[in-house]
Amino acid sequence: MSPTLDPEPLCERDDVDVQTEMRTLTRTEFETARDLEDHLTLGVANDAGEVLLVADGVRGWTLPGAPVGPDDDWDAVARRSLESLTGADAGIAESVRVRRVEFERDGDADQQRTTYDVLVRTASVPGRPVADEPTVAGEDVTDLVWLDRVPEDASGAIAADIEAVLERSAE
Repeated sequence: MSPTLDPEPLCERDDVDVQTEMRTLTRTEFETARDLEDHLTLGVANDAGEVLLVADGVRGWTLPGAPVGPDDDWDAVARRSLESLTGADAGIAESVRVRRVEFERDGDADQQRTTYDVLVRTASVPGRPVADEPTVAGEDVTDLVWLDRVPEDASGAIAADIEAVLERSAE
């Protein structure tokens, strides 16, 4: 297991891609942003160079993810997520990317909120493991697939994340 998946220390590391976006919001938008959760995206790779994808119903095939609450341990969320999907306890090989979104309320620099999405790649798992009753963030998952490529309908950040996990798995 890596020393920590906590986003702030990861943002200081040279081997982690850090993407920062600043958004200025109205008062109403800012109140909504206060309730946004941090997020862990899990790149589960196997020994055949494939990555596990889930169908989320909205964005198509994507890497599995889980919310991370303010009192949650990022490492524990990663381990639980991996086990709930695959039944495996492979551990985390590396942190790949941190997306940091900084929200500021328009006209009030003292009103700020930062959210994080951390992408991690697991240590390689043998075969194509899937748990008996796979879940993502406590929700049952019925559509899972192991692929050695980015799905044709994936685009933007989703495609970039899948490609990053596939590339690092091939190294």
